[in-house]
Amino acid sequence: MFGEVLQAFAWTVVGMVVMGLIIWIAMPRMMLVTHKSRRSYDETLAALNEAVKGKADWKVLAVNDYQQATAPFAALGHVGSVNVCNPRYASTILSADSNRIVSAFMPLAVGVYEDRTGQVYVAEMNVGLMGRMFGGVIAKVMGLAGRDLDEMVASATGK
Repeated sequence: MFGEVLQAFAWTVVGMVVMGLIIWIAMPRMMLVTHKSRRSYDETLAALNEAVKGKADWKVLAVNDYQQATAPFAALGHVGSVNVCNPRYASTILSADSNRIVSAFMPLAVGVYEDRTGQVYVAEMNVGLMGRMFGGVIAKVMGLAGRDLDEMVASATGK
């Protein structure tokens, strides 16, 4: 009897370790989503800015040029990000003190970069999935924000 309990416990631990490894390997691909762009780097950045401006309540807060910022340390190709915010969504989340922890990843950023072959990509956080981890108002609002971001990125990449 004791042996069977010990064996069941051991298999449970093995199952937990295997699941942990699967999640560890899969999470980066699930949390960060990349999209190939049909446009050049500059065209993609411009199209992303226009898509954000054209979406109700969304604003471009900053455009970051990492090629320029890191020039003293490395010669990077085209790589940057666009910080975007929907103040209506943000105020809905941040109105409750208990939700303000998510301010750590506000505003949202959308990455734009060109690889060594010249292919341009747009990278975004899977905002909807991230929101589900928190539940409640955060999940609802971040789900809406995720759909909006997906639409803006699709427009910017020419899809």
